[in-house]
Amino acid sequence: MKANKKLDLFITFILSAIALALWLFFNLKPLIGAAFFTLLPSIYLIKREKKNILKIFLATVIFGGLFGFLFYFIETLNKAWSITHLVIPWRILGILPLDDVITFFLMTLFVVVFYEHFIDDEKNKQISKNLLWALVPSILATITLVLLFLFSGKRFFLIPYAYLVGGIATITFPIVFIFYKPKLLPKLLSTAAFFFVILFIAEIVALKTGGWVFPGEYIGKVTVFGVTFPFEDLFFWVILYAASIVSYYEFFIDDMR
Repeated sequence: MKANKKLDLFITFILSAIALALWLFFNLKPLIGAAFFTLLPSIYLIKREKKNILKIFLATVIFGGLFGFLFYFIETLNKAWSITHLVIPWRILGILPLDDVITFFLMTLFVVVFYEHFIDDEKNKQISKNLLWALVPSILATITLVLLFLFSGKRFFLIPYAYLVGGIATITFPIVFIFYKPKLLPKLLSTAAFFFVILFIAEIVALKTGGWVFPGEYIGKVTVFGVTFPFEDLFFWVILYAASIVSYYEFFIDDMR
Protein backbone atom coordinates (compact mmCIF):
# COMPACT_ATOMS: atom_id res chain seq x y z
CA MET A 1 0.00 0.00 0.00
CA LYS A 2 1.33 3.43 -0.96
CA ALA A 3 2.29 5.90 1.74
CA ASN A 4 -0.63 8.22 1.00
CA LYS A 5 -3.07 5.32 1.26
CA LYS A 6 -1.53 4.24 4.56
CA LEU A 7 -2.08 7.77 5.83
CA ASP A 8 -5.68 7.68 4.60
CA LEU A 9 -6.25 4.35 6.31
CA PHE A 10 -4.88 5.71 9.57
CA ILE A 11 -7.03 8.84 9.36
CA THR A 12 -10.10 6.78 8.43
CA PHE A 13 -9.64 4.62 11.49
CA ILE A 14 -9.01 7.64 13.73
CA LEU A 15 -12.12 9.42 12.47
CA SER A 16 -14.20 6.32 13.11
CA ALA A 17 -12.65 5.85 16.55
CA ILE A 18 -13.31 9.48 17.52
CA ALA A 19 -16.91 9.16 16.34
CA LEU A 20 -17.40 5.97 18.36
CA ALA A 21 -15.88 7.64 21.42
CA LEU A 22 -18.29 10.57 21.03
CA TRP A 23 -21.17 8.11 20.70
CA LEU A 24 -20.18 6.46 23.98
CA PHE A 25 -19.23 9.62 25.90
CA PHE A 26 -22.36 11.60 24.98
CA ASN A 27 -24.65 8.57 25.05
CA LEU A 28 -25.87 9.34 21.53
CA LYS A 29 -28.84 7.68 19.90
CA PRO A 30 -27.87 4.92 17.42
CA LEU A 31 -28.68 6.90 14.28
CA ILE A 32 -26.61 9.89 15.43
CA GLY A 33 -23.70 7.68 16.48
CA ALA A 34 -23.81 5.73 13.23
CA ALA A 35 -23.98 8.93 11.18
CA PHE A 36 -20.80 10.19 12.85
CA PHE A 37 -18.73 7.05 12.35
CA THR A 38 -19.86 6.44 8.76
CA LEU A 39 -20.16 9.92 7.26
CA LEU A 40 -16.97 11.46 8.65
CA PRO A 41 -14.60 8.88 7.09
CA SER A 42 -16.74 8.57 3.95
CA ILE A 43 -16.61 12.30 3.26
CA TYR A 44 -12.89 12.35 3.95
CA LEU A 45 -12.19 9.51 1.50
CA ILE A 46 -14.41 11.00 -1.20
CA LYS A 47 -12.57 14.31 -0.86
CA ARG A 48 -9.16 12.67 -0.93
CA GLU A 49 -9.53 10.97 -4.30
CA LYS A 50 -11.94 11.13 -7.24
CA LYS A 51 -14.34 8.20 -7.25
CA ASN A 52 -17.03 6.71 -9.43
CA ILE A 53 -19.90 8.44 -7.68
CA LEU A 54 -22.54 6.78 -9.87
CA LYS A 55 -21.39 3.29 -8.84
CA ILE A 56 -21.29 4.30 -5.19
CA PHE A 57 -24.75 5.88 -5.44
CA LEU A 58 -26.28 2.82 -7.10
CA ALA A 59 -24.72 0.46 -4.58
CA THR A 60 -25.90 2.53 -1.65
CA VAL A 61 -29.46 2.86 -2.96
CA ILE A 62 -29.88 -0.77 -4.04
CA PHE A 63 -28.02 -2.64 -1.31
CA GLY A 64 -28.39 -0.10 1.48
CA GLY A 65 -31.89 1.04 0.56
CA LEU A 66 -33.88 -1.66 -1.23
CA PHE A 67 -32.07 -4.76 0.05
CA GLY A 68 -31.78 -3.11 3.44
CA PHE A 69 -35.49 -2.43 3.63
CA LEU A 70 -36.43 -6.02 2.75
CA PHE A 71 -34.02 -7.54 5.26
CA TYR A 72 -34.57 -5.06 8.08
CA PHE A 73 -38.36 -5.10 7.78
CA ILE A 74 -38.60 -8.87 8.19
CA GLU A 75 -35.97 -8.97 10.94
CA THR A 76 -37.56 -6.10 12.87
CA LEU A 77 -41.02 -7.64 12.59
CA ASN A 78 -39.60 -10.86 14.07
CA LYS A 79 -37.78 -8.92 16.81
CA ALA A 80 -34.31 -10.05 15.75
CA TRP A 81 -33.32 -6.73 17.32
CA SER A 82 -35.09 -3.59 18.50
CA ILE A 83 -33.86 0.01 18.44
CA THR A 84 -34.73 1.55 21.79
CA HIS A 85 -33.78 5.20 21.20
CA LEU A 86 -35.05 6.64 17.93
CA VAL A 87 -34.24 10.01 16.39
CA ILE A 88 -37.17 9.87 13.95
CA PRO A 89 -40.30 8.56 15.69
CA TRP A 90 -41.79 7.05 12.55
CA ARG A 91 -41.96 3.41 11.47
CA ILE A 92 -42.53 2.22 7.92
CA LEU A 93 -45.82 0.25 7.87
CA GLY A 94 -45.80 0.64 11.62
CA ILE A 95 -42.90 -1.85 11.91
CA LEU A 96 -39.55 -0.67 10.60
CA PRO A 97 -37.99 2.44 12.19
CA LEU A 98 -36.82 4.94 9.61
CA ASP A 99 -33.68 5.23 11.76
CA ASP A 100 -32.80 1.65 10.84
CA VAL A 101 -33.15 2.26 7.11
CA ILE A 102 -30.98 5.38 7.24
CA THR A 103 -28.34 3.63 9.35
CA PHE A 104 -28.04 0.70 6.95
CA PHE A 105 -27.91 3.14 4.04
CA LEU A 106 -25.00 5.00 5.67
CA MET A 107 -23.15 1.80 6.57
CA THR A 108 -23.39 0.58 2.98
CA LEU A 109 -22.07 3.93 1.76
CA PHE A 110 -19.08 3.67 4.10
CA VAL A 111 -18.26 0.11 3.03
CA VAL A 112 -18.41 0.87 -0.70
CA VAL A 113 -16.43 4.12 -0.40
CA PHE A 114 -13.80 2.35 1.71
CA TYR A 115 -13.59 -0.51 -0.79
CA GLU A 116 -13.27 1.83 -3.77
CA HIS A 117 -10.57 3.88 -2.07
CA PHE A 118 -8.33 1.20 -0.58
CA ILE A 119 -9.06 -2.14 -2.23
CA ASP A 120 -10.52 -1.79 -5.72
CA ASP A 121 -8.45 -0.32 -8.55
CA GLU A 122 -11.39 0.69 -10.77
CA LYS A 123 -10.24 -1.01 -13.98
CA ASN A 124 -13.63 -0.57 -15.62
CA LYS A 125 -15.65 2.59 -15.05
CA GLN A 126 -18.74 1.15 -16.76
CA ILE A 127 -21.73 -0.09 -14.79
CA SER A 128 -22.14 -3.86 -14.96
CA LYS A 129 -24.86 -5.29 -17.18
CA ASN A 130 -25.88 -7.32 -14.13
CA LEU A 131 -27.30 -4.19 -12.52
CA LEU A 132 -30.86 -4.91 -13.66
CA TRP A 133 -30.70 -8.33 -11.99
CA ALA A 134 -30.39 -6.52 -8.66
CA LEU A 135 -32.53 -3.45 -9.33
CA VAL A 136 -35.63 -5.01 -10.87
CA PRO A 137 -36.01 -8.00 -8.49
CA SER A 138 -35.40 -5.80 -5.43
CA ILE A 139 -38.09 -3.32 -6.54
CA LEU A 140 -40.54 -6.13 -7.29
CA ALA A 141 -39.72 -7.83 -3.98
CA THR A 142 -40.28 -4.57 -2.10
CA ILE A 143 -43.66 -4.03 -3.77
CA THR A 144 -44.64 -7.66 -3.10
CA LEU A 145 -43.62 -7.42 0.56
CA VAL A 146 -45.63 -4.24 1.09
CA LEU A 147 -48.74 -5.66 -0.61
CA LEU A 148 -48.53 -8.96 1.26
CA PHE A 149 -48.17 -7.15 4.56
CA LEU A 150 -51.07 -4.82 3.84
CA PHE A 151 -53.38 -7.67 2.84
CA SER A 152 -52.20 -10.51 5.09
CA GLY A 153 -50.67 -8.74 8.08
CA LYS A 154 -47.79 -10.00 10.18
CA ARG A 155 -48.60 -13.72 10.13
CA PHE A 156 -47.19 -14.23 6.65
CA PHE A 157 -43.74 -13.00 7.73
CA LEU A 158 -43.32 -14.68 11.11
CA ILE A 159 -40.15 -16.80 11.06
CA PRO A 160 -38.57 -18.81 13.91
CA TYR A 161 -34.92 -17.86 14.44
CA ALA A 162 -35.37 -15.02 11.97
CA TYR A 163 -31.84 -13.63 12.37
CA LEU A 164 -30.30 -17.01 11.54
CA VAL A 165 -32.60 -17.56 8.56
CA GLY A 166 -32.15 -14.02 7.27
CA GLY A 167 -28.40 -14.13 7.79
CA ILE A 168 -28.05 -17.37 5.84
CA ALA A 169 -30.16 -15.91 3.04
CA THR A 170 -27.92 -12.84 2.78
CA ILE A 171 -24.61 -14.74 2.70
CA THR A 172 -25.71 -17.46 0.26
CA PHE A 173 -24.96 -15.32 -2.78
CA PRO A 174 -21.52 -14.15 -1.50
CA ILE A 175 -20.51 -17.78 -0.83
CA VAL A 176 -21.51 -18.84 -4.33
CA PHE A 177 -19.84 -15.73 -5.75
CA ILE A 178 -16.50 -16.56 -4.11
CA PHE A 179 -16.55 -20.05 -5.58
CA TYR A 180 -17.16 -18.43 -8.94
CA LYS A 181 -14.53 -15.68 -8.46
CA PRO A 182 -12.00 -16.96 -5.88
CA LYS A 183 -9.41 -14.36 -6.94
CA LEU A 184 -11.57 -11.70 -5.27
CA LEU A 185 -11.38 -13.41 -1.88
CA PRO A 186 -8.34 -11.37 -0.71
CA LYS A 187 -10.25 -8.15 -1.48
CA LEU A 188 -13.24 -9.32 0.50
CA LEU A 189 -11.11 -10.43 3.44
CA SER A 190 -9.20 -7.14 3.51
CA THR A 191 -12.43 -5.16 3.64
CA ALA A 192 -13.93 -7.51 6.23
CA ALA A 193 -10.86 -7.20 8.48
CA PHE A 194 -11.16 -3.43 8.81
CA PHE A 195 -14.89 -3.45 9.34
CA PHE A 196 -14.69 -6.29 11.84
CA VAL A 197 -12.79 -3.97 14.17
CA ILE A 198 -15.09 -0.99 13.55
CA LEU A 199 -18.35 -2.91 13.80
CA PHE A 200 -17.22 -4.89 16.84
CA ILE A 201 -16.49 -1.66 18.71
CA ALA A 202 -19.73 -0.09 17.45
CA GLU A 203 -21.70 -3.09 18.72
CA ILE A 204 -20.23 -2.74 22.20
CA VAL A 205 -20.79 1.03 22.23
CA ALA A 206 -24.41 0.66 21.10
CA LEU A 207 -25.15 -1.90 23.80
CA LYS A 208 -23.31 0.10 26.49
CA THR A 209 -25.47 3.12 25.63
CA GLY A 210 -28.68 1.10 25.44
CA GLY A 211 -29.12 1.82 21.75
CA TRP A 212 -30.69 -1.52 20.90
CA VAL A 213 -31.70 -4.83 22.43
CA PHE A 214 -32.10 -8.40 21.18
CA PRO A 215 -35.47 -9.87 22.21
CA GLY A 216 -35.69 -12.60 19.53
CA GLU A 217 -34.69 -16.25 19.11
CA TYR A 218 -31.01 -17.10 18.61
CA ILE A 219 -28.80 -20.17 18.42
CA GLY A 220 -26.39 -18.69 20.96
CA LYS A 221 -25.08 -15.55 22.61
CA VAL A 222 -21.69 -13.90 23.06
CA THR A 223 -20.61 -11.91 26.13
CA VAL A 224 -17.66 -9.50 25.88
CA PHE A 225 -16.73 -6.38 27.86
CA GLY A 226 -19.86 -6.66 29.94
CA VAL A 227 -22.38 -6.79 27.10
CA THR A 228 -24.21 -9.73 25.58
CA PHE A 229 -25.45 -10.09 22.02
CA PRO A 230 -26.49 -12.95 19.70
CA PHE A 231 -23.98 -15.13 17.92
CA GLU A 232 -25.89 -14.32 14.74
CA ASP A 233 -25.08 -10.63 15.18
CA LEU A 234 -21.39 -11.36 15.57
CA PHE A 235 -21.28 -13.73 12.60
CA PHE A 236 -23.57 -12.13 10.02
CA TRP A 237 -23.13 -8.44 10.93
CA VAL A 238 -19.74 -7.90 12.54
CA ILE A 239 -17.79 -10.53 10.59
CA LEU A 240 -19.53 -10.99 7.23
CA TYR A 241 -21.52 -7.84 6.52
CA ALA A 242 -18.81 -5.82 4.75
CA ALA A 243 -17.59 -8.76 2.66
CA SER A 244 -21.17 -9.53 1.64
CA ILE A 245 -21.77 -5.95 0.48
CA VAL A 246 -18.57 -6.07 -1.58
CA SER A 247 -19.68 -9.35 -3.19
CA TYR A 248 -23.00 -7.84 -4.25
CA TYR A 249 -21.25 -4.70 -5.40
CA GLU A 250 -18.69 -6.50 -7.55
CA PHE A 251 -21.20 -8.75 -9.28
CA PHE A 252 -24.11 -6.39 -9.85
CA ILE A 253 -22.37 -3.02 -10.30
CA ASP A 254 -18.59 -3.30 -10.71
CA ASP A 255 -16.44 -5.49 -12.99
CA MET A 256 -15.62 -8.59 -10.88
CA ARG A 257 -11.89 -7.92 -11.19
